[in-house]
Amino acid sequence: MSAEQDLPDVTADLFRQLWRGVGATATLVATEHEGQRHAMMATAVTSVSLDPPSLLVCVNRSASAFRALEARGAFSLGILPAAQQDLGATIAHAPAQERFDHGDWARLDAPKQDCHQLPWLRETATTLFCKVENSLDHGTHCLLIARIDAAIGETPTDPLLYMNGQFGRFTEMHG
Repeated sequence: MSAEQDLPDVTADLFRQLWRGVGATATLVATEHEGQRHAMMATAVTSVSLDPPSLLVCVNRSASAFRALEARGAFSLGILPAAQQDLGATIAHAPAQERFDHGDWARLDAPKQDCHQLPWLRETATTLFCKVENSLDHGTHCLLIARIDAAIGETPTDPLLYMNGQFGRFTEMHG
């Protein structure tokens, strides 16, 4: 027989400490609402479905871009290449009102789509233009499930990754 183990309570601090070791792709989420552009770096992003093409983005409701994302219901999601590590770090650490001062930003010209005029960063390898179809509040975050309406760029072959508080890149293992 095994003895019962004393398990620690899983607090926010413990979970944060443990989850820091899980790497994720660094993405750039951007939107525009009422003439104001908003952007944020996000790593809590995953694919949901191929039919319809859709993804999930988890956004802290205290994030400066959250209210605009919620109100607009559409956003661009850029996948940064590893070569853009410095730009990604600069945007991530810039005050919200200065994030568009860095990089070469454009607006999508697609007047017949919900993603019309969304800002996107030209330095991304791929940018997906998304329309929020569903959302769910859970704890500190809102989970946005979005249909991908348009995409530009190419398959990222060397995406910028984020783990343990640092940017990095994928290294293939042989053997």
